[in-house]
Amino acid sequence: MRILDRYVLRGFLVNYVIALTVMIGLYVVIDLFFNIDEFSGDQKRPFVETARRILDFYGYNMPLYFVQLSGVITVVAACATLARMHRVNELTAVLASGTSLYRVAWPVILAGLGMNLLWVLDQELLIPRIAPKLARPHADIEGNTVYPVWFVPDRDRALLSARRFLPSAGELRGLTVVFRDEQGRLVRILRADAARWDPARKAWALTLGIEEHPGRESADGTPWHEGRDVVSYYESDLTPDGILIQQASQWTNFLSLREIESVQRRFPNDAAFVKVKHARITTPFVNLILLLMGIRFFLTRERVSLVVAGGWCILVCGGCFVLTFFAQNVDFSALGTGPALPVWLPVLIFTPVAVWMFDGLKT
Repeated sequence: MRILDRYVLRGFLVNYVIALTVMIGLYVVIDLFFNIDEFSGDQKRPFVETARRILDFYGYNMPLYFVQLSGVITVVAACATLARMHRVNELTAVLASGTSLYRVAWPVILAGLGMNLLWVLDQELLIPRIAPKLARPHADIEGNTVYPVWFVPDRDRALLSARRFLPSAGELRGLTVVFRDEQGRLVRILRADAARWDPARKAWALTLGIEEHPGRESADGTPWHEGRDVVSYYESDLTPDGILIQQASQWTNFLSLREIESVQRRFPNDAAFVKVKHARITTPFVNLILLLMGIRFFLTRERVSLVVAGGWCILVCGGCFVLTFFAQNVDFSALGTGPALPVWLPVLIFTPVAVWMFDGLKT
């Protein structure tokens, strides 16, 4: 590693730490501003208790905020590094030494790839491990809120419902599980007054569990005999944490790619899981494209206004970021496109733009 590489990398890392602190700090402050009452509660908890709840909530959510902002943070750090070098004429000195601007860009690009790797590790390894903590609402850090659960999908095409779910106790009350066949027809129903998760058996221990077999005719006309069986355990893929996660609006963002594929196999016709899976694949590519386009506005041998260059950078990179957001979050099924195509559109559109911009670099 040359002295120039170490110098550029050191400047990038310093700016990265600053951008990371400022942007995630701003994210937390804005979120806290709108939700401070939920932390303090109706009873107006003491300051120390409220502060503990705030630290608990945002401490676990930091990895999630990093995933959401990682691409933008990398672009800001890279552009700030090159903008400072341009402002103090260091790029002119580099060019005078016979070093190409492409050579100056390489440490920044490699650092961006390293941050992309950090994003993958965070998204695929860390976030799935703390998913139950991420699914907590602001007002229920301890998981004491009791609420109903309706038709949560389980293995073997079963649908689980409960009148009351107690996350902190890992208990369901008024449990009903509907079992279906491959055509979605009712096969049997499991009812229980209560169910408590048994981690050793990976099953729900039932209180007054009854399995009912509704009487009706099968497809070949053979009558089915109605009957009831006493059941003590219900083996399930749904743990209390799994149910808690699925109650969150963006619960698929807490899963690893392997877990998404596992859920997708249960629902092969659900386009939402296909979209989430492809979004997980395209995001590192979009982050790299944003980096390449952003640094190009400051990587030049001509004297340019940093304000103008920053404005163009925000315009172009912001357009890519907005398109990516809409492609990953808006349903385009009415247009007749597959679920994967809209997610790949930012890559297909802005990759040629990034290549064209770098190809026109005058060194």
